[in-house]
Amino acid sequence: MFGVSTGQATAADNNKRVQLDILYMNHGPMRPTIGKIKKLVANYKGSLQVSWYDFDRPEGKAFLKKQKLTGHIPLLLILDGQSDFTIDGRQVLLQGFPTGASPFKQVEGNWSLDDFQTVLDQKTR
Repeated sequence: MFGVSTGQATAADNNKRVQLDILYMNHGPMRPTIGKIKKLVANYKGSLQVSWYDFDRPEGKAFLKKQKLTGHIPLLLILDGQSDFTIDGRQVLLQGFPTGASPFKQVEGNWSLDDFQTVLDQKTR
């Protein structure tokens, strides 16, 4: 759907913060990944505006409805309205557990924390 390319305007070009919306399930298996994401986004202070939405709480349910999302979504990362990116020729959807981080393969995505960092770097330059 969406891609990050060298021709796109970035946050630095516009002197504005990139909006990062994080929908997550605050369950045991997801907590280590959430901790790693918090540590990673802390490196982008001043470049990101981060909003967290707990899937099981009213604000998470309202976010799901607003985004017209349905189903069991353990994690979804949306940067300025995008969650689908092209990284080194691969389509990456920042949804589900990062590859190798889930005890349940059916909710594992096709992305890694390194992929997420690549997108953050591209969007905040």
